[in-house]
Amino acid sequence: MKISIELAKLIDLADIASRFVAKNATLPILQNIYMKASIDSLVLRATDMEKYIEIEMPCKILAEWAITINAKTFLDIIRTIEEKEIEINVDQKSQIMTIKWQKDNFEINWIPSSEYVALPEVPNDNKITLDAQMFSQWIEKVEYAVTDKNFSPVLTWILMKSKIEEDSKKLIFVWTDSFRLWEYKILSNGNDNEFSLIIPKNSINDFKKIADYQITKENNEIQVKYSDNLISLQFVIDNIKITSTSLLIQWNFPEYDREEIMPKKFNTKILLDKTICDKSIKKIWILTRDINNFIQIQTEKDSITISSWKTEKWAWTTTIAAIIEWDPITFWINGRYITDFIRTMEWDELLFNIVDNQKPLTVEDKWNSAYKYVVRPLINN
Repeated sequence: MKISIELAKLIDLADIASRFVAKNATLPILQNIYMKASIDSLVLRATDMEKYIEIEMPCKILAEWAITINAKTFLDIIRTIEEKEIEINVDQKSQIMTIKWQKDNFEINWIPSSEYVALPEVPNDNKITLDAQMFSQWIEKVEYAVTDKNFSPVLTWILMKSKIEEDSKKLIFVWTDSFRLWEYKILSNGNDNEFSLIIPKNSINDFKKIADYQITKENNEIQVKYSDNLISLQFVIDNIKITSTSLLIQWNFPEYDREEIMPKKFNTKILLDKTICDKSIKKIWILTRDINNFIQIQTEKDSITISSWKTEKWAWTTTIAAIIEWDPITFWINGRYITDFIRTMEWDELLFNIVDNQKPLTVEDKWNSAYKYVVRPLINN
């Protein structure tokens, strides 16, 4: 029972599938990839019981079979092969897979596919379409604002919701680690149903991996389905169908758009060059990196002064040009939070919107209103 398959394509897809296997599973089969040869296609599946993937790719099938194989071992082996095409043989009696090319043979034991878990189905009732390029970009811009470990599970997840705003339907993505919050809005072309879904960060990162692969193949459309407890993204790439599904968290995301969390009325605005600001803050890091990157920002008539914490041994102050509107202000903030945002900006002008030195402030790319960044200042007693 054997198949013949293009190696480069198999490596790419096995690499994607391997991201979905369990890393420290007590059940060995959850560290395996399910492989099924059927008619004229090869199906790969993987899961860690929280997120799932199914890949269906066309290939030459000489006999039908279904097995599961250790994901890491399989991927490590095929990465060593330099041929364009390989032959895979499966022996049902000995339960051995043989990978063959030229004079070399690899033999790997496999586990019967009957022991593999079923993948969940998401109904077709609720659908939207996403642009792969945009999907990848907004994840890249904001993933730093989502923590991997936190006392609150909801802070390791990402909110995706739809909402009618200004007579148009918006798709909104929100992240927070409780010290800062990031909101991104795009126009939605989905159905008229409003929804609110909370997705694990790990699932979002794996979705991005597939979207990036899709972009390299110049296909830019992602079909999204969702239900009360599942979200599923479908990608079609060179006749390869990839369906990735994740469990949703059953939780109420914090009501972040209240005035006390995301203010809309401000007493001071600061506009400055992002590159100069970035360099100034990084200079001060030499002194502040051991004290959580605390910096002080003080407005002058046409400039701001950025300074470090003053001690008996050192202090650092730098002044840069800025446009200041309305009331003067002095506040403390984590400098790294600002440089994190700067590296995601597309344009050159950085805008601070400030209520006072104790309430959250918003940081924006002046010429891009699609996303907003909210940071809590530090209270200097």
